[in-house]
Amino acid sequence: MKWRVLSLMAGVLMILQGLSAGYWWFYTIAPARCTLNPNWVAGHSQLELWREVQRGIHRGAWTHDDGFIVGWYGDKSSAEWIMNHVTPGMTMDCFSRLSHAATAMRFITNQDVGDDAHSWLNWWEKNKSKTQERWIAEGFSSLGFAIDVPPKPGQVKELLALLGKSDKDEADDPFEHIKYNAFRCLRDSGFDPVRFVLVERTISKDIEKGLLQYSDWLRRWPQATGVGVLSIVKKEPVSHHLPEILIPQFQIKQYALIFMPAVVGSVLIIWPFVARRRSTPGK
Repeated sequence: MKWRVLSLMAGVLMILQGLSAGYWWFYTIAPARCTLNPNWVAGHSQLELWREVQRGIHRGAWTHDDGFIVGWYGDKSSAEWIMNHVTPGMTMDCFSRLSHAATAMRFITNQDVGDDAHSWLNWWEKNKSKTQERWIAEGFSSLGFAIDVPPKPGQVKELLALLGKSDKDEADDPFEHIKYNAFRCLRDSGFDPVRFVLVERTISKDIEKGLLQYSDWLRRWPQATGVGVLSIVKKEPVSHHLPEILIPQFQIKQYALIFMPAVVGSVLIIWPFVARRRSTPGK
């Protein structure tokens, strides 16, 4: 009797272990198995990558490089999520539970208050009511750059010069988040580099570097991806004239033409057999 009970308990534990492992593999880290796969990333858009990263994070699987992607594509809601999941005393650097979370906050807010949660929590308490665009403008101002978000026409040169600013150690550039947000301000305010060059004619070396950097990053982060785009972007008016194939009433008719004949045909095929069965005596 004792062996039967032990066998039953062992069997239940094994099943629970299998279910737990399956839950972790097929649900918790399923998004990470996509986003960490170079072949998957190469075959999907940045929007799909961002959706998978968000899905994985909300399932409790923040991977090592997620902080960079959250920083590039995230907005104020992403900053809110991070700050709701950090506690005083923890770090937000490469080796923390939320790896590179401080990097994500730097790119989202254009601010830099270090890598410890205490500093960021203090900053958050004072600034959480502001918009992302306000954070970015204040980030420029903290470094001595008087740049509005969206930028004024007279501030374009300053943004380009900032974007072209180089650091001796490019792999650990302390201005990387500042330059990224300078790029976004230009891109999302409708900056046209060709028109700029034709109008200005003569430009400084710093602005030349900025234009080259802008061109490189525009290929990497085009506005058309729809991710990491600031709210200052000029939205084109949406036409309300849809092709007939996209109108709900038209689609309902097509579905009716697909399914109704199948249903009616099935009834017509089955009904004679049912009627014969009913009419047979003794059945």
